[in-house]
Amino acid sequence: MFRNLRRVVLLVCLGALLPLHGQAEGPKEDAEPGQIAGLLAKAKTYLGLPYRRGGMSPTKGFDCSGFVRYVFGSMGIDLDRTSGAQAKQGDPIDLAHIQPGDLLFFSTRGMRKGISHVGIYLGEGRFIHSSTWRGSGAHGVKLADLASNYFAERLVSIRRVVTQLAPDDKTP
Repeated sequence: MFRNLRRVVLLVCLGALLPLHGQAEGPKEDAEPGQIAGLLAKAKTYLGLPYRRGGMSPTKGFDCSGFVRYVFGSMGIDLDRTSGAQAKQGDPIDLAHIQPGDLLFFSTRGMRKGISHVGIYLGEGRFIHSSTWRGSGAHGVKLADLASNYFAERLVSIRRVVTQLAPDDKTP
């Protein structure tokens, strides 16, 4: 119980620090209702595919940013190639306002070395990413918990590159 409380406190504290990046750059597109769900479903179809450094396709495998770029590209959104460059696209989001489809950026090599990993938030504290980290099984495209000690301590920024519209928000 103490461990879960510690994670919640850590995530709340991180929310106060996020976003660390400045002005939005790059694509930010409105999605039709259901497109975010489609994007997340598409991402999940790649679960279990192998990690490959520099990988950008399902036939050869993905690295983290190649995976994110490929999934968003399937929706017509062109993201930059690296996680560091992707972290400058879209709008910064506070942890308290995170939504499915938001991009999560991590510093896995130490804060001074900057952003080195990206994943797609699925909701309910889970995200999907392509990783070499073996903490929860073989490396490759897999699910992870944002509240895990490893990821919660390394979360640097959250960005939204697609805005989901509620049906009432659509203009005729």
